[in-house]
Amino acid sequence: MITDLLFVYGTLRRDCPNGAHPQYLAGAEFITSAQVRGKLYRVSYYPALVLDDGGWVQGEIYRLHNEQQLARLDAYEECTYPASPEQEYQRCVINAQTANGETFKVWVYAWQRPLENLPLIASGDFLNP
Repeated sequence: MITDLLFVYGTLRRDCPNGAHPQYLAGAEFITSAQVRGKLYRVSYYPALVLDDGGWVQGEIYRLHNEQQLARLDAYEECTYPASPEQEYQRCVINAQTANGETFKVWVYAWQRPLENLPLIASGDFLNP
């Protein structure tokens, strides 16, 4: 694995009502809250992270314990690695930053489709729009 850390910003966050955290991140180790460079858009009941230096997106970093856990997350996000063009998301490695400036290399699921009038979540925080 390139990194065993994953940044989550939407339905995989632990406090997301009706989220998927218990199903897909049970057993993963919570590391810290963090943020990544990007902009967040609402697709429907879930968000889309677009990598962009013009904003910050809030989320959490988890340590995954094995490749099978990452494979299950890929299935949940309907994403293969490397991604094919018809998928909503691509899994890629970026830097995440904590409030005290510490930086982590993390996997993230980034949106790769056109935005097509998706509403911007200006706060960059899916749980506190």
